[in-house]
Amino acid sequence: MGAMRSLRYFSIPVIGAIVCACWYAVAGAQVPTLVPTPGHPALFASAPVVIDGIPVLRITALASPPPGAMPIQSRRFLIDGAIAQLLALDPDRNTTVYDPASFKVGIEREGSEYALVATDARHHAPLPILTVTAEDARHANLTEADLAQQWQSTLQSALIAALERRQPAAIHRSLTVLAATAIGLIVLTIAGLVLFRFLRNRAAAVVVAWGLALLWLAAVTYGLLQFPQSVGYGNAILHGAKLVALVWIVALVAERLLAIAIAQSVRAWALFGIAPGAQARYLLRVPTLSRALVGFSTFLVFFVAALATLSALQIPIASVVTIGGIAALAIGFAAQSLVRDFLNGLLVLFEDQYVVGDYVMIGDYNGMVEHLTLRVVQVRDSRGNLITIPHSTVSQVVNASRSWSRIDYRVTIDSGAEARKALAVLHETLEGLRADPSWHNSVIEPVEWSGIEAMSRNGIELRAVIRTVPLRQFEVRREINVRVLEAFRGAGIALGVDPAAPFVSAPQASPDPT
Repeated sequence: MGAMRSLRYFSIPVIGAIVCACWYAVAGAQVPTLVPTPGHPALFASAPVVIDGIPVLRITALASPPPGAMPIQSRRFLIDGAIAQLLALDPDRNTTVYDPASFKVGIEREGSEYALVATDARHHAPLPILTVTAEDARHANLTEADLAQQWQSTLQSALIAALERRQPAAIHRSLTVLAATAIGLIVLTIAGLVLFRFLRNRAAAVVVAWGLALLWLAAVTYGLLQFPQSVGYGNAILHGAKLVALVWIVALVAERLLAIAIAQSVRAWALFGIAPGAQARYLLRVPTLSRALVGFSTFLVFFVAALATLSALQIPIASVVTIGGIAALAIGFAAQSLVRDFLNGLLVLFEDQYVVGDYVMIGDYNGMVEHLTLRVVQVRDSRGNLITIPHSTVSQVVNASRSWSRIDYRVTIDSGAEARKALAVLHETLEGLRADPSWHNSVIEPVEWSGIEAMSRNGIELRAVIRTVPLRQFEVRREINVRVLEAFRGAGIALGVDPAAPFVSAPQASPDPT
């Protein structure tokens, strides 16, 4: 069971990281051959010169070349052929045709143009690489001579590095590093899987799983960067990883800042223009509203971050949004109750029907509201059960703690007892409770009324009503029971014996949670 849990937590991030990496590597390594030039989109088009998958410079041509002029695609094809010839391997000597130790890129002037050529100790005849055109210089805002010198330095550094990566000693070092990396990766992966078997915290398991996924991604990228044939893919993955990391760091910071701003704004709204006596109820709404609004803002931030991630991975956002819209429409029709849950949840929040901390009765369930979202409300009953109720199933709610609470107190005395005396004792006991400093803050008003509710040959039912602050009615009722019992015994008033008239019957709307 532990192994299955380990594989489940580990496989999801690993597969996701590998798929994203492969997608971006393939997409990033396919460099476009014709791109409108920024700043002059209608005049010029540019194409990159790529060495080992890395663009080192861009050549430029007119977007609409005159008749007889070489198209930019053909020009880039010739340059790519020259670079491939420079980096070719000599099968007889098992090394490159050109020697990186003596390799040089020079500049030769051909009329009004400058050509970049390559030579080394074994090849004295220069090999043309490319020609700096007037369009290249115009686009770079440089003279042709200055641009030729700039490109000479760039090409020489890039070509020497590419030649050095193709030497037998460099390849042998890369293979050694790759083997050591693979062994270390396997050891760390096994250690991570073993650690999963002892982790009981789900959050810790997820953190370790994503840590291993990032470790695999880093190892694969590092391995790709070791060989000239795959360095372009490695750089593409590295660039994409930086963009994705930047997107999600910004998203997490924005989510936290929004959460703080929402919490402070909701609290300020709850206190602004509200009388001090009415602030308590509004402050109860603050956590519930804050959680709902923070949850919604988090969804929006992460949704935008997901779209930015797709853009960074060069996945067409328009197609994803279109497919997502169609899927959302289909899900909306298939899950109409889910939509009703959210709509009813919004009404619950803005109409202040109940908040976290209220004691409510919803259908056959009653208890304290422990958690409230836009979709569900969770109620903890007196037995400790957590009951989850979707908002769409709620037709009516009884809130026993809104603004104030009431105790509908009933007690049955013997049919032969003096009714007026018993009423006086009951009234005096309730007023004494209100005057007690320990209970004064729990009872809002004096006894609203008291009297005889019912009578039979087996007993007389006395009834009194008293208001309390929210959620204190249960505690106050228990104290009333103790005081009334002691007062009746002291006054010689016997309790009734009719089993149909219990000593205390709690109202259905607000049953005692304990």
